[in-house]
Amino acid sequence: MMKILKSKRGEGSYVSTAVFILIAVVFISFTINLFAVIHAKQQLDACADQLTRQIQLAGEVNGDTDALFQAMSGNISAVESPSYTVSTSYLTGKKIQYGTVFTVKVTAGASLGGFGDFNLLPVQLVSTGSGVSEEFWK
Repeated sequence: MMKILKSKRGEGSYVSTAVFILIAVVFISFTINLFAVIHAKQQLDACADQLTRQIQLAGEVNGDTDALFQAMSGNISAVESPSYTVSTSYLTGKKIQYGTVFTVKVTAGASLGGFGDFNLLPVQLVSTGSGVSEEFWK
């Protein structure tokens, strides 16, 4: 076998060609997976923006906010365990007074891998949105 590998006759080019093809396939697979994660991040950004707008109009975090998040996060592929948090000073319960600033943070896990479920690099995706409540509570 070593004699064949050291030979200058050209049969060794089959080995180098096979290695090159293997490297090219792994690179293409990684690139496709990277684009899927970038697309998921863009969808998380849109989800954070929609949640921010819904909370601005309602002036509170309620069941409609949870339903919107479940609907939007259910359509995002390539992410695991998406969740959201709202940071603000609440008036009472989950109500946000007019003019109060709040921040919505949407997080999800993703992984950069190769083939199938081979998770090489776990990545935490975070999207934020900020807004001001437009509801006056008496």
